[in-house]
Order: sequence, then structure tokens, then C-alpha cells
Amino acid sequence: MRVSFNWLKEFVETDRSPTELAERLTMAGMEVESVEAIESDGAPDWALDVAVPPNRGDCLSVIGLAREIAAITGAKTRRELPKGGRKTARARSSVQVEIVEPALCPRYSALIVRDLSVEPPPAWMRRRLETSGIRSINNIVDVTNLVMLETGQPLHAFDWDTLTAKRIVVRTARARQPFTTLDGVTRELEGEDLLICDGERPIALAGVMGGSETEVSERTRHVLLESAHFDPLSVRRTAKRLGLHSEASYRFERFVDPEGTVRALERAAALLSEVAGGKAEPGVADCRPGRRPPQVITLRDSRLESLAGAKIEREKTERLLRALGLKIVGRSKGALKLIAPSYRNDLTREADLIEEVIRLAGYGEIPAELPLARHQAKRDRRLEWERQVRSLLLGKGLTQAVNLVFTSATMNRKFPGLWRGTPAPVAVLNPLSQEHAELRLSLLAPLAANLRAHVDQRAAGVSLFEIGKSFSRRCDEKPEERLCLSGLCYGEKLIRGLRRAEPPWSFLDVKGVVEEILELLRLEQEITWSEDQIDSFLHPGKAASLVRGGRKLGLVGEIHPEMAEDLQLPRFFVFELDFEAMLEYARRDFTVHSLPRFPAVERDVALVVKDTFRADQIVQWVRANRQPLIEDVRVFDEYRGAQVGEGMKSLAYKISYRADNRTLTDAEVNEVHQRLVQSLIENFAVRVRQ
Repeated sequence: MRVSFNWLKEFVETDRSPTELAERLTMAGMEVESVEAIESDGAPDWALDVAVPPNRGDCLSVIGLAREIAAITGAKTRRELPKGGRKTARARSSVQVEIVEPALCPRYSALIVRDLSVEPPPAWMRRRLETSGIRSINNIVDVTNLVMLETGQPLHAFDWDTLTAKRIVVRTARARQPFTTLDGVTRELEGEDLLICDGERPIALAGVMGGSETEVSERTRHVLLESAHFDPLSVRRTAKRLGLHSEASYRFERFVDPEGTVRALERAAALLSEVAGGKAEPGVADCRPGRRPPQVITLRDSRLESLAGAKIEREKTERLLRALGLKIVGRSKGALKLIAPSYRNDLTREADLIEEVIRLAGYGEIPAELPLARHQAKRDRRLEWERQVRSLLLGKGLTQAVNLVFTSATMNRKFPGLWRGTPAPVAVLNPLSQEHAELRLSLLAPLAANLRAHVDQRAAGVSLFEIGKSFSRRCDEKPEERLCLSGLCYGEKLIRGLRRAEPPWSFLDVKGVVEEILELLRLEQEITWSEDQIDSFLHPGKAASLVRGGRKLGLVGEIHPEMAEDLQLPRFFVFELDFEAMLEYARRDFTVHSLPRFPAVERDVALVVKDTFRADQIVQWVRANRQPLIEDVRVFDEYRGAQVGEGMKSLAYKISYRADNRTLTDAEVNEVHQRLVQSLIENFAVRVRQ
């Protein structure tokens, strides 16, 4: 918010320079981004650009900033506007007001000003508006804008002669309908949008912008001034959806003082009499069905000292809180009872008052000391596993991605995730766009979008992983979330240090990464690879699922060619693991063995099997037999070609033999190895490749 320094000095007594004042405001949390020297009415002036926090709507006005300066510096305020209420009590207004939606409009006040003359505004008014970044239009509209800047209460002027029913009704649109705003653009309204109506005819979007049919023009002689309090969420929702943001909506979204509506009307009436010769009717229509009683907040001395880390005297605390406009309604030995002013809706609890006391006392007054507390936090087992897995994948050359949890309905259909049954996506009630209309069912959806960005930049290789939440709806319609681990590999591998170039990513490479994760979690012998339950978005010949006890815990494979074509992406490999479920089975304990005293002896065997034969069947069978001298078995090669015949493949296994108490002889190893090979031939109907 840009505001004139001289204008501020009309409301607060201060001898500080603009630069000093800007520094004090900034240190108290009201950051002044710039101080610009200007000229105002022939005298030097300065424009202060203040970045008002979102929860301090009370400071989006000259009076609000003046109150803040007085509280921070201890200065006195010079003057306040009339409190209002005089006209409401004595006379009846010519306009009737009906609020159909009191939750969206707790208060609506209106005042009629007659016999106006529409002319250019006086020079002083135009300069003040332009200093604040508002374009001058005419004396009537400029008065409403000036009062908004001065008091923080947005006003709107309707041409009284264009109103036919002479009855203001505040209601929702109820159904989709077109509406033409002051800028001449016709917009499509939704049923939840709040409207100001002349009887049944809409004449304004509440808190956002007026309509073109009732705008002030050169022919205007009488106006109806609107001053209301609207629900911030309703105004923000409408302004955001329509892309229609105004100075009024900016303030309504951040809360406007409900007690200031009539006061702003009387200030506007006085200015209209001065610059346009208008005469205000004696009656103010003030409809207020949503009035709420003030909330009493208790501030304990002990709690203030605990959170501040220093003792602040009661007398000083009371002085600082009174400077903010709080009313003390009760005192006890260890606590105060206070009521916040109507313009400070952000003060609702004890912690808010403590923050204000510390802020005004000065953060520099609080000693920088560590609290005397003993840290007894429980070990977060899940976080420890995440760190270990993250370190493993980073070491494998993958880069961690952190994506938003939102995606489109189309991507959710393409990547349904690891949910049991048919997944039901969670829709976002107020999405930023159609590309972010649902919560992701799978982490692969945003990773595919990451790949698109890299491919567009002609990246030769991409290796990404993400640990995060995926979401779905259960049968009872409640949302459910699962922690998942997903990865995507495409093209060339990342070369680091002195490592030589490696071949591009393959299915076996990605499967190897997943196997290392299983080994880290000590699940390599509990989870099996299966060709069943393969998702449709994966290549049927280059995919596998991870299963434990019939429960699917993950997948790995190459993207289906049709899916790659649909996504307009080259072929790539993915894996996705139900990380939360895997942590349920991950072994907390581990066995420690001493280093072997005697060397191991290795033997290789190549077996010719059918093309559909799973290599891990033999590994699992050998481990299950627990032959005393067999230490380990693993696959190290696969061959397909003319030497083994069509529909067949050769799998090569390396088997390690070791004894705990002696060095094995070749004769002993050969005997055990031959018995093992013969058992494999008999149990799996395979033949040894010569």
C-alpha cells in the first residue's frame, strides 16, 4: 500500500523523519519496501510503500497505519473520524435493505446523497489518489476511493435514478447467469457468488465490482452510497475465479471493520457536500443481522514470560495493549482479561496478544538465550528409513524431485497408483486450474510431467525419484493417503567424477535399483517378483510387480509404447513402491557375523530354460533348501540367441561355497555342486548349457 507521509501526519503526531518511521515500522513487522520523495500541494512529501501482512487488513488505510505508528512509537493520534450512528437513530432512510445471506454479509449500510454536481475533483484529492496508485475519475467516485484509503472501508456509489425497486437485497446468484461489470466485460456468475440486487435485478458483485447499468455518469444527480461488511472467503473466491481483483476486493479479502460502515458513510457525505454540493438524507439504512458479541481473551503473566523468554512488567504490558486499542475488562493476580477492538480480527487467543506485546516491546529487548529444556524426542523410524533410501538413490545417480500433490483427472486415469480395487481420486474443491483439479493417485503422474520439461530442453538423460503422499477416497468417501516411493529413468545415465560412460537405462538396471532398496530394508527374501497384476500402462514383456503374501507392494517396468505415444514422450522406465506398507514389514533387527576366516569357492552354472521362466525361482529354491556349504547364489547373466533355440533363454548363476572351520577342497566343492545341479535339473526340468 502506497500512502502519503503528510497524509499520515494528519492523524498521528510524530516528529520522526520518513526514513526513521519506515525503519520502525519494518522492525515491528510492517515492512516498508521503499520511501519515495514527492511533492504535495507545493510542499515536500514522501510516498511510503508498505507491505501489509495478509492478517493485518486494519492497516490497509491511513487511519490504520496511523494507529500502528502511534502504538509503535508512543505518539498520540491527532483526530478520528466521526463515530456515526446519529442519523440512524433520528430518521428513516428512503431505501430498504434486506440481507438474505447474513453469513456472507453480516452488515450492510446505505446512505442517499442528493443534488450532486459531477465535476473533476479538486487538485488535492487527485494528488492523494494518484500517490496511492488510484486513477482519478470524477469527484463522486474519487470521494468513495479517498474514504476507502482513509478509513479502510470500501464504498460504492450507485446512481439512485437507475434503481427501479429502490430496495437493496443481498443474496447469492442461485444459478449461472451473465453479469456486466463496470469495466464493460460480461462475466458468467456461479450460484454461490454474492450479489447486491435492486429488488431482483443484480447491480453489483458484492465486495468486488459494481455493475455497468448503475454506474455514476455525468448525468448523475443523486447517489446511493453502499458501505458493507462481506465475508472474506466469499469475496476472495469470486474475485479469484473471475480474475477480477480490485482495491475493494483486496481489502474485503483481508477483513474490513464491521463497526466502521456508518462512520465511512458520514465521512463520504461530508466530502460530497464539500466537493460536489451534495446534501445527505438524514436517515441511514443500517441492516445488521450478523452481529457477534465481543470475545474476551485471557492473558496470563506466566505464559507471557514463558513464550517471550523474558519477564515483561505488567504495567508495560497493559500500556502496550491499550496502545493497540484493546480494552481491559478484568484484572487478577496473574492474568488480564481483554477485548480486542473490532478492527483487529487477528487477535483471538492468548498467543496473539503475546506476539503483539513482544512486537511492540521490540524484538531486540528479548535476550538471545537457549531455553533450558531436555530433548527427549522419540526416534522417527519412518524418517530414518526415508533418509537411508534417499541416500541410496542419490548414490545411484538419481535426483530427488519434490512436486505438488495436485494433478489432472487425465493423468490420474493414466497412472492409477498402487491402491486396492478401483481407485477413486480426491477432487479439489477450488482448483488453481484444470491441470490441478485432483490430488494425485500416483507419484508417477508429476514425474512424467518432469520428464516432459526435461525432454523439451533436449536432456539426454533423466533419473528422478520422489518420496511423497498419494491420495484416494475410501468406500466411506473419506480421503486416504499413503506414503509412496517412485522413480523414473530415461536415456543416458548421469556420469559423475571419473566414471566412464555407461549404457542407457534398461529394465534390468531399474529392477536392480529396486532390489537394492529391498536389500536395504532387509526384505529381499520376503518379497517376490511376479508377472501377475501388471498395470496396463506398462509394457507387458518388460514389467514385474512386487508381491508379499498376495498383496501387491510395488511395480517396475518400461512404459507401454501406446502410453508413451499418448504422452508424446520417448520410452522410459518407472518404479513405484508402497513405501508405507514396506516399512510395516521392514526388519528392525539385523544379524551381525564375524568376518570369515576361510576363503569362499565359487562355481558357475548356466541353465537353459523357457523364455517365460523367472530367474528368481532358482535363487529362492536354493536359499530355501539351506545347504550348509552354500553361502550365496545370484544371477549374473542372461542370454537369448540361436545357440539356445527360439523361445528359450540361458540364465547363468554364480554360487558361493564356504565352510566355517576349514578351507574347502575342490573335490568337496565339485561334489556338492554336482548334486545341486542335478537337483535343479530334476525339480525345474531345465538343462545345463555346455
